[in-house]
Amino acid sequence: MALTIKNPHKYLPIFEKTDKNTAFHSIIDVLTSSKYTSILTTNAPIHQDTLRHFWANAKIEEQKKEPYAITSKVGGTLVVITPTTISQTFGLNYLAGKTSFPKNDLHT
Repeated sequence: MALTIKNPHKYLPIFEKTDKNTAFHSIIDVLTSSKYTSILTTNAPIHQDTLRHFWANAKIEEQKKEPYAITSKVGGTLVVITPTTISQTFGLNYLAGKTSFPKNDLHT
């Protein structure tokens, strides 16, 4: 069975400053200096059938009545998604990146 990539997932942001997008230069600066740059620019293929299979089998795991993970079996492999795995996978634990942006910076 051929894997079909989910569209339009492959649209990635372009953080390039040009003469044609000068109005967005400050936004580009904010995004490229944040710790979220890696998650915004990750070009991970998402396969339609795998995605459907994941969500068809997904369960929310709770601890003390609070959700802490999504688990599912895909092709016989247990997949566990937690805030920690997302942080590690996408490098969100990068401490030097900005985590908040004052309103004035965003409006500028």
